[in-house]
Amino acid sequence: MTGGRALLRDPDAPVDRLYVDRSDGASIAVCSYGPAGADAVVLVHGFAVNAKYWFPQINGLAGDHRVIVYDQRGHGRSTLGTGPTTNEHLGQDLEAVLAATLAEGERAVIVGHSMGGMTVMSWATQYPDSAARYAAAIMLAGTAATAPVSKAPIRLAQPATIVRRVEYETAWLGFNAIHRPGGDLMMRTGLPLARTIFPGISRQQLKMLDSILRETGWRTREKLGRALEDLDVGAGLRNMPVPVAVVVGDRDRLTPPRLAEPVAAGLRAAGSLERYEIWRGATHLLNWEQPYRFNNIVRSLRTARLPH
Repeated sequence: MTGGRALLRDPDAPVDRLYVDRSDGASIAVCSYGPAGADAVVLVHGFAVNAKYWFPQINGLAGDHRVIVYDQRGHGRSTLGTGPTTNEHLGQDLEAVLAATLAEGERAVIVGHSMGGMTVMSWATQYPDSAARYAAAIMLAGTAATAPVSKAPIRLAQPATIVRRVEYETAWLGFNAIHRPGGDLMMRTGLPLARTIFPGISRQQLKMLDSILRETGWRTREKLGRALEDLDVGAGLRNMPVPVAVVVGDRDRLTPPRLAEPVAAGLRAAGSLERYEIWRGATHLLNWEQPYRFNNIVRSLRTARLPH
């Protein structure tokens, strides 16, 4: 970790709270930190965590930004809603949060991490005019436009396909296990496993991650986990006519650089890629491990311009 331990503390910036109710019964809990009227930043968290994941960004930015965070459906203080849950629902929730929190003509830097980045791409896919309306710029961190783990067909003449299928089945067994009630215990006692997934991060960070994961019920993990199995939101990359930064850690074992590459390529083809950075030594928690660097990019995106 490059400094920033104090940024993990509970925010002490002024906060406004509201709920955004959805038509399927979900209620989305939203918090807005920092001075009213300041430049807005909207932060969208990933799978099985909640808005607390953004404490390093709230603490680092809310002094002179209005930092808007929300719990994705089923996470934190937000309810899951009735019926099936799809990735499309997540994009629709983001549209509703933006409409509820941004004034007419106001544009924010929108940041999505992991499933949050997938949410942003889902949003842009479903609302092709909304990025131009609501976004000054976008940051996609540690994310992918397609399912991180895919069930590739086996071809006996191609040994690599067998290896990929074994990787899938192994990953799915673990993924499926934490969807069950007993999976809570595995998540709560899995610090050695967490050190394997997030090599090099501090014990303080692991403990905080563990405490956040405990707050997400297995039904939410099951519903949203299933929703991500057939993820394909690459079409949204064509609907981002604003500067877009893509960052990923070279030690990210959940959404590695090989999954970030197509995201960057799609934005480059669309003329929107502001930067593509692979951070040396960073894992999936890159905004915790290098918070000052992360926050500085968020700040700089406010005045970024589309590449020529």
